[in-house]
Amino acid sequence: METEAPVPVADTPQPPLFPDPHAGSPAEALIAEGRRRRASHIHLEIGPAGATVRMRVAGQLTEPRHHPADRTLAAAFRSLAEVSVLAQGEAERFVLRLDGGERRERAFEAIGMSRALVDTLLPALRRGGLVLVAGPAGSGRSTTIAALLRHFSGSTRHIATIGTLPVEGATRIEGCAGAAAIRAALEQDPDVIALDGLDGREAAAAVAEAAEAGHLVLAAIDAPDAVSAIRRMRDWRVEPFRLASTVAAVLAQRLVQRLCADCRRPVQAQGSVSALLGFDSGAIVHAPVGCENCEGTGFTGETGVFEAIVADGAIRRLINDGGDEAILARHAFLRAPNLGSAARALVREGLTTPEEAVRISRG
Repeated sequence: METEAPVPVADTPQPPLFPDPHAGSPAEALIAEGRRRRASHIHLEIGPAGATVRMRVAGQLTEPRHHPADRTLAAAFRSLAEVSVLAQGEAERFVLRLDGGERRERAFEAIGMSRALVDTLLPALRRGGLVLVAGPAGSGRSTTIAALLRHFSGSTRHIATIGTLPVEGATRIEGCAGAAAIRAALEQDPDVIALDGLDGREAAAAVAEAAEAGHLVLAAIDAPDAVSAIRRMRDWRVEPFRLASTVAAVLAQRLVQRLCADCRRPVQAQGSVSALLGFDSGAIVHAPVGCENCEGTGFTGETGVFEAIVADGAIRRLINDGGDEAILARHAFLRAPNLGSAARALVREGLTTPEEAVRISRG
């Protein structure tokens, strides 16, 4: 399938209207290398003589290949959830456990979120702002927000939740809803506010204001996809500049049936289905069979299908300027998968059926 070229958002180069001071930082580059090398920890030591950085890979401490130690790393490390700090005389030692350990990995895997998507979303969470999680009722939005919040468990960040979000150690706001609940949450001096649904204009304005004030805000929103979630915020009269400057990411999701790995069987896709999904004629897909493990259904539960828009300078300009939804989607998904392409990828991997992917692609 041909990919359309991105539509330029400016005729001539110009400084970013919404600069991102953290994008491409040495700390994020170092963490990215650690993940690529499957490091379990990153060690940073700052002393009078300078700084050193090492990674624990396969049980051994080694120096990173392309990231010399930098004293500015210390400030970035202090803001991360899984950092242990030890003062030793005039020196400080930081030990970063990458991405919160195995429990958080299992939480993301359990909902079907890929490693690539997690690596895209976590820097946005660390920077703060507004994170919208879109989807229809029953699509697993609250489960996803809870999984994202586990990234902060054990940290010094104070989390306030509104609704039925199952987050251990969080302050739960009860007895009110909507904008009133958000105001009540702000009175608890939280670092992070999470709510399981926006119910209208006042609540939408309140979460934007909370994000503008420096809080990380995660909110579920009833919208079919990520671009529609942005439109919904516009419909609720959130000022374009405020929305553009506060939004960090918009995640959208659906659920599909997960094929039983013990009994699924490879088959040749039907011609009509291949055409709908853009597969080559005769493509091999998988079909359900049924066995003891899946109680004869051919499926073992559900898994998530995701798309994400992570706000960069161009996305923020398009939101601020009231850019057309098609242009916004074209830019956002030029290199990242949308819901339809993510569902097709699950079919190719044998995780779900072509029929499920067609259902997602049709919205």
